[in-house]
Amino acid sequence: MTKAAKIIPVIILLAIVGFGCAPQTKVEIIAEPAPVKEPPRAALDHFIKGVIYDQQGEPTRAISEYRNALRFDSTATAIYLSLAEDYLALQLPDDALSQLRSALRIDSLDSRVLEFISDLMVQMDQMDSAAFYLERLVNDNPNDIRYRQNLANLYIRQNRLTEAIAQLEQIRLEHPENWETLGQLSTLYIAQKNYDRALEVTLQLNDFNPNDDRICFTVASLFAQMKKTTEADSFFARAAKINPDDPRYYTNWAYLHLSQSNYSKAVEILKKGTAHHPTAADMWALLGSAYQQSKQDSLALKACDTALELDASQVGPYITIGYIYDNRGDTDRAIEVYDQALTIAPEEPLVLNNYAYLLAQKGVRLNEALGMVEKALQKSPDNASYLDTIGWIYYMMGRYELANKFIAQALALDNKNAAVWDHLGDVYLAQGDKGQARSAWLKALEFDEKNIKIREKLAR
Repeated sequence: MTKAAKIIPVIILLAIVGFGCAPQTKVEIIAEPAPVKEPPRAALDHFIKGVIYDQQGEPTRAISEYRNALRFDSTATAIYLSLAEDYLALQLPDDALSQLRSALRIDSLDSRVLEFISDLMVQMDQMDSAAFYLERLVNDNPNDIRYRQNLANLYIRQNRLTEAIAQLEQIRLEHPENWETLGQLSTLYIAQKNYDRALEVTLQLNDFNPNDDRICFTVASLFAQMKKTTEADSFFARAAKINPDDPRYYTNWAYLHLSQSNYSKAVEILKKGTAHHPTAADMWALLGSAYQQSKQDSLALKACDTALELDASQVGPYITIGYIYDNRGDTDRAIEVYDQALTIAPEEPLVLNNYAYLLAQKGVRLNEALGMVEKALQKSPDNASYLDTIGWIYYMMGRYELANKFIAQALALDNKNAAVWDHLGDVYLAQGDKGQARSAWLKALEFDEKNIKIREKLAR
């Protein structure tokens, strides 16, 4: 804390005015202004000497003078403040605190003392006490934005987000143009997952500065979180146009369209992104995934190869390449790719799941596959794909009750997945329940009408 300028104490004495009356006579007494009493000369002399010693960098000698000043005038808060500053400079926070409390006994509303003591409590890691004194400051000075801001910041440090928001909203009410406050409110509402309020505040911030790409990006992300694709798409486009040098704008924009299965749009965005960021390995990896999902495998493999040339330590391209080879029926190459991925990321759940499912589909190394998917489920126990994989492994092992159990759990999490309904039908058939098997396959066709293999099962 920087030392405050010394303030010469002034003692004000209140005049006591008496009133008297006589029968049938009205006497009006006009009180004269209370005389201002100068501090005792000796106190003032010692105080000035203390200030000089402070200016010379001698806090110990300054403290001696201030203490002498108190012998002649113990009611001047300025002396206690100066003592507190010097004790703190000497790393004696308890002594500083004692002086500040003495000052408060003289004037409990002195904002300088309250602010000092609050700052000191923060330094001493006594956050509740710091908040107590700041709250007094805010109550006594409700229009001082600085005190409210400091209190909000302290609440944030204490993770008292709702109380911090209340203080910031009061500032916003009185100063709606305060950008810093709007930015903090947006962040806090996002932390509380109150996306409606976060969006309202961030849009207000955007109105003040529509050409700030970071604000556009935040608005876009909030619209995306709220599944408002059209609005999110517009703001992502604006952010990327304002500042094409930030790769996040392209990747998050592409994720928006990938989540909506709009793969061609995602590819279009990522092609622009890689043009601006040709060495962004993660963007090439995402482009490879987008190409694969849009059934452009050759382009997907090229994009993934570029990603690995730029950064061979990322696992995403291996997952995409392995999936492509598996889908082509090239099991050996898929296994080779997944083995490479596991050397880089042995605990990556998606690699473990995909590898395990590949082995289950081929009916080989089933115990090893079971161990892989169990590790994946430890990381993500509510992942429908992983639950389906372990159920399918148990099916291949002939353990149909466990297969039924896990596949049913997968459907409880994702009941619109044709492959999982297909697996459940196979399990029911293996258990001898043809009626339930047929119902499951019919359900699968609702989500994959052109699946020939399922139609063949129903035709038997």
